Amino acid sequence: MTQIREFEVTLSDGATLCCTATGQGIPVLWISGLSGVGDFWDTICPSLDGVMSIAFDQRGLRQSKRGSYDVSIDRLALDAMAILDHLALDKAHVVGHSTGGCIAMSMALTAPERISSLVLSGSWAGPNIYMSALFDWRLKLLETDARLYGTIVPMLSSTPKWLIDNPDLLTAPTEPWSIEQVTVVKERIDALMVFDRRKDIAELAQPCLVIGARDDVVVPVFLQEELAEQIPDANSYFFEHGGHFFPKSQNSQFISLMANWFISHRSS
Repeated sequence: MTQIREFEVTLSDGATLCCTATGQGIPVLWISGLSGVGDFWDTICPSLDGVMSIAFDQRGLRQSKRGSYDVSIDRLALDAMAILDHLALDKAHVVGHSTGGCIAMSMALTAPERISSLVLSGSWAGPNIYMSALFDWRLKLLETDARLYGTIVPMLSSTPKWLIDNPDLLTAPTEPWSIEQVTVVKERIDALMVFDRRKDIAELAQPCLVIGARDDVVVPVFLQEELAEQIPDANSYFFEHGGHFFPKSQNSQFISLMANWFISHRSS
């Protein structure tokens, strides 16, 4: 049976991060997207042999406390680094999906010596007219009807086949969102809309794998191709299908990619 350990990291502003460590072996920190929850990786982490997978709920989400600091991508990167400090890890591989990829890039640019390798999954380096329009629309929907927002996101992010296999995602939640929940998501979107590391990513020196899906309408594949082109010596892999949530809809293939990557960079 895969070993799972729960722990909590307390930050200097009173925020707390609820974390899990799954398995044993080389350390890998998994950072999820705008939802910011660790269980995004639940179908992936237990399947990787020889890996200690660390996942967490980001500040203000689920049982993790919000704290008092302003939220930015750089702040969320410092939060993630605090988990490595808590575990006394000098280095770790970091996998970030979507918003998590932005956080991972900030970690790698701020403290490159702490990052063994970087996997950027469905992510991007900076704003463009498409992403600005999409997030502006999502903000308006969030402020108008947060429960509808919560249903539209998987519709945007998933393939129809995967949604048919997971029909609970097609039903709007009955519980209303609290003001605090809306505020946390809104400030995360605001942080994303000003994130821009296009001028910096050529400095990334770690082994890097860029993964995308050609039918992703949340983060279009051309933004992921841009990452692969601008990061020195980056490897890349693009699924033909899978939508934005391709780690879930292409689960077995994604796990295989990760297993091969960590085997190839075990000594990084």
